[in-house]
Amino acid sequence: MLENIALIKEVIELMPTQEAQNLAKEELSKINLSHLGAYRVGQCSSLEIFYIMFIRAMMTKDTHILIDMPYTIIDNLENIDEVIDNIQRLEYKNKKIFILDTVNHESRYGNLDNLDL
Repeated sequence: MLENIALIKEVIELMPTQEAQNLAKEELSKINLSHLGAYRVGQCSSLEIFYIMFIRAMMTKDTHILIDMPYTIIDNLENIDEVIDNIQRLEYKNKKIFILDTVNHESRYGNLDNLDL
């Protein structure tokens, strides 16, 4: 997974591989997941994959990170507070995080697919 995260810095910013991987290791260690660096996707839980995807998004120059329907990525969202705490530990500098939860909105407002936006 380390290569997956570091790839953004390597390709877009032409950062040397070792430097990009060290940066990825630092981010994983902030949320006590440094052991994931050596894992492949099949060895990770859905929550671990979410964190890897989030850290990879942080590596981009984009100023916005959109998490669309987190329940489709993470199998169990019972402890969403822990997820939010870990996101905050990652110290996303100059980024705005948006979490869209359309299922809850649909139950409150009805089906939004038919709107002309």
